[in-house]
Amino acid sequence: MKCLRRILFLAILPFVITISVNAQDLTFLDLDAQVQSAINNGEWLRVLELAKSQIKSDVEREEGYYYSALAFYNLGKNKMAKPYMNHLRKMDQTELDPKIKELHDRLNSGENKGIKETFFLNYDPKKGIRLYDRSFLSFSYDSKLPFGIAVGSINHHGIATYLQVRGNSEILTKSGEITVRSNGNIYGTQNKDSEATGKIRKGTAEFVMGVTWKIHQPLWWYAGAGLNHSREFWEVTIFEENGNSLGEIWARNTEINLNQALVESGFILDFNGFNLRGGTSLVGFDFSKIRYNMGIGFSFKRK
Repeated sequence: MKCLRRILFLAILPFVITISVNAQDLTFLDLDAQVQSAINNGEWLRVLELAKSQIKSDVEREEGYYYSALAFYNLGKNKMAKPYMNHLRKMDQTELDPKIKELHDRLNSGENKGIKETFFLNYDPKKGIRLYDRSFLSFSYDSKLPFGIAVGSINHHGIATYLQVRGNSEILTKSGEITVRSNGNIYGTQNKDSEATGKIRKGTAEFVMGVTWKIHQPLWWYAGAGLNHSREFWEVTIFEENGNSLGEIWARNTEINLNQALVESGFILDFNGFNLRGGTSLVGFDFSKIRYNMGIGFSFKRK
């Protein structure tokens, strides 16, 4: 019985190895296609990430080392490219040799492209290239809603989300049981004389959820939708029977209690810790109500 098991194992083993090798080749080919696409788009940080995956996939193939060196060269990091070039010289000759020689000559000539994106490069000799996605906290302001806070994320690949809350101090106005209507009628005074003083507060609060998308380091675009809630409060004076004033209170106007759709869009500038934002918001799809806002905050990297 044991002999039969060994025979079956030895018979199946070549097929298992073949399937494993083919799967590895498919993975490598897919990575190579992604690398070529990133090179065509000039996304050299992306090339570095993919080249690192190529090396992990098959350390005996030269593509991962070559593309790592090529990306570092295009990022203006010639010194970081040379260890990969040294490793390539120890490997067997391949069809990449002409390209490797050309890159070798460029590196030895001292040519350095030094593009701006290197300022945002996080490089660890042990972990390789890494772009850290970040979370942010920002405080926003516009002329009608001076208090706002936004929390969310900005990713280097794909979309991320954010949440924003804005409002003014008037939305926190305390009102009792007395209410008013837009025609001036006052209710809930328990048969006491009352009159409006003419002072009106308009309270507004907004809640927005949206997404962020990287355009190019350090610029992100954001867009969101949510709810705009507004209320109106009237100052009312209450009088005793003898005509003496009991003081003023705030009464809520029951006819002004609006919920409207809100959309917004803008841009975020993030400098690895310092965060700026600016954009516009539109309430009720009424372009006469378009508002401009700005914000400042900070961000921190996520592992």
